[in-house]
Amino acid sequence: MNILDDPGKIKEIDKEGMLEVEENFYLQLLEAKKIVQKTDLENIKGKKFSGVAFLGMGGSGFAGDIIKALIKDDIDIPVEVVKGYNLPSFVKSGWLVVPVSYSGNTEETISAASQALDRGCEILTVCSGGKLESIARSNNKTIIKIPSGLQPRGAIGYLFFPPYLALDHLDIINIPSGDIEEALDLVKEKASLYNRDVVSDKNFAKKIALKISDNLPIVYGTEGLLSAVAYRLKCEFNENSKTPCWWNEFPELNHNETVGWERLKGTTRKFILLVFREKNEGIRIKTRIDVTLNLIRENVSEVIEIPVEGKSKLAKALSTMYLGDIASVYLALLAGIDPSPVEKIQSLKAELSKLN
Repeated sequence: MNILDDPGKIKEIDKEGMLEVEENFYLQLLEAKKIVQKTDLENIKGKKFSGVAFLGMGGSGFAGDIIKALIKDDIDIPVEVVKGYNLPSFVKSGWLVVPVSYSGNTEETISAASQALDRGCEILTVCSGGKLESIARSNNKTIIKIPSGLQPRGAIGYLFFPPYLALDHLDIINIPSGDIEEALDLVKEKASLYNRDVVSDKNFAKKIALKISDNLPIVYGTEGLLSAVAYRLKCEFNENSKTPCWWNEFPELNHNETVGWERLKGTTRKFILLVFREKNEGIRIKTRIDVTLNLIRENVSEVIEIPVEGKSKLAKALSTMYLGDIASVYLALLAGIDPSPVEKIQSLKAELSKLN
């Protein structure tokens, strides 16, 4: 029997229950929605901001990536994502700064948040506790408190949905209520199609994992929303599947990476290319993707075109991201690897702690 269709084997490998976390993504989103509804935002509501900056690293940092991709075409102030120790000089008094850290102890985010406080920025903190919560409370700043106990990448519903919905409650953006309903309904539908009880020949997430197998995955999206989702999937393959991966975006990749497929075919035929495709692609982007895939198809083991479903940006983002997240867990299980531990990251943090 295929490992992915063997519940007993899955339970044996997945000791910390990452697959169950992914299967419950819909429920996480529902709870995240309730969290922001219960959060007191009155200290911030009604203020006019010069810009919004999201601070965060890794899974927490992706919250800023996806929110920026969702809102950048509909907001009239700058949106910045900061992934590092230092706040850009133009982020200053008048800006809303949103530090996002699942643990609340991410050193880069704490550093940048402290700079934001020193500059008089308004702060909206998203965390489960830690130093960031202490800093926010001591400075009388608003906190969106989220549940602890998960790997940050497995808590993306808690990390992304509350600050995104908070921007709507603060009248910084306008999210049509129908978009939220569509996105939740689509994720719920996909959860019923991708869970462990759906056998491989009927489960698209399992099919992706089986096709990748021992190949190196590459993920292509288009600039904006699907670029952010492609980056997310690259990181999920890294952390869940313990697998090297790279990603890129159209049309930028046509100005460099496309040429790079001319040699090393003996190596690249062990690569498998995943490409997100929308039904309503503009003619120029569609032509770029079609021609590019024809040019490089013989250089890779296989090209998997992943249809993007949904009408709203939010539905497209969450449903496509969910497919990638759960497929990356299945890839780990297929290789007999527990997807939860991130030992190399823990080793790095241990060495950094010696500097303190």
